[in-house]
Amino acid sequence: MIVSLLIIIILTTINGFFAASEMALVSITPNQQYKLQQQGHRNAAILKQVTSDSTKYLSTIQVAITFAGFLSSAFAGTQFSGQITMWFSSVGINIPQQLVVVLITLILSYFILIFGELVPKRIALAKSTSFALFCAPIIRVVMLIFRPFVFVLSLSTTAVMKVLGMANKNGPATITESDVKEMIAYGHIKGLYPSEERLMLERIFQLDDLTASMIMTPRHDVTYLDLKNLSPKAIKQVLESRYSRIPVVDGGWDHLKGVILVKDIMVELEDQNLTEIELHPHIRNPLIINASITINVLFKQMKELSAHMAFVMRPNGSVKGIVTMEDIMEEIVGNIYDEHDVQANRETLDDLQTYIIEGTMIIDELNRRLGRKLFPKEDKDITIGSYLLTELGEKITEKPIPRVSFEHGYIDVLSMVDDNITQVRLIVQPKSIYSKPAEKKTKI
Repeated sequence: MIVSLLIIIILTTINGFFAASEMALVSITPNQQYKLQQQGHRNAAILKQVTSDSTKYLSTIQVAITFAGFLSSAFAGTQFSGQITMWFSSVGINIPQQLVVVLITLILSYFILIFGELVPKRIALAKSTSFALFCAPIIRVVMLIFRPFVFVLSLSTTAVMKVLGMANKNGPATITESDVKEMIAYGHIKGLYPSEERLMLERIFQLDDLTASMIMTPRHDVTYLDLKNLSPKAIKQVLESRYSRIPVVDGGWDHLKGVILVKDIMVELEDQNLTEIELHPHIRNPLIINASITINVLFKQMKELSAHMAFVMRPNGSVKGIVTMEDIMEEIVGNIYDEHDVQANRETLDDLQTYIIEGTMIIDELNRRLGRKLFPKEDKDITIGSYLLTELGEKITEKPIPRVSFEHGYIDVLSMVDDNITQVRLIVQPKSIYSKPAEKKTKI
């Protein structure tokens, strides 16, 4: 009796080992395997080899589990059914041996389910990495032993998958941008990082949806230096603007020359007066970009060229606006303030994002690019310019044109041609908070 129980316990343990191995090998990700190899774990290479073909190792494990379960049931039925039937007969109870076999099978199935399936799988799920490393060499040996059975099962599985039209869908699952966003949201819910970090992670995924024209500063808002007006007053005014980089033109924005770094000029102030400094040697070549370039591509170009300012050009060759490295970083981390920013601006602009939008852009396209629905459905097929003309009415003739407020922010009209709005500034709350009711509208 004791030997028989010991054999059943061993078979149940084997069943539990393979059940746990299945859970551990399925749970471990390619990224975890790569880290294990980089860390030099001894069985990392074996683990990669075993998991390279999911059909083979899953078939091997199923063969082992089936053999262990079949043997334990058969052994228990043959060893205990007769003895239990005789014991019931000795106390005056006649029970068919077939019924005893069924009862033994049910009892044994309960213990196998607990100790051979559920508990081992819970342990393997909690320690998936360490258990996968431990079981990988054993599974590889068993795969060699059961190769004939696994070969037949693999062929059968592949044939069934072909019948179901899923023969080419047994590779590793691809991770989409939506999956990553869901993981970011789930990590925030679980307290892995605060709201600020979640907001930055979400903003990163918007970079390929934003174009240079959407975040640029229009040229009429840019402080620049004109080589045809190098009066002491003009140069002093530029230096006192406290910008570190100044665009240089020659007679207007239609003739862009480049960028000057104020610190280059400051170095020469040790030996010369401001009016004596020759500016031409300090002009750096400008980075010219198309208005439709996406921010992620622009960011890469600016890093490679060590350029902190780019010029958005119109088709006719004139400057439309500028994009700085700070503008791009603010799309990720929010508004960045330096020591010269006015405190009032910090309070009113905090947690807001600014975009420069063409007046001809359809609202539905704007919603798509920003990844949110800023305006009602009934307005989705009209341009942002038409929307503003309707909202402003007769106020469109006022100077300056009033700001238009809507549920998630504000809109400023930047330029008009005849009676058409050609460019606007959109100021909105970040995506993670824009659905919250605004406490008040602050005029900026």
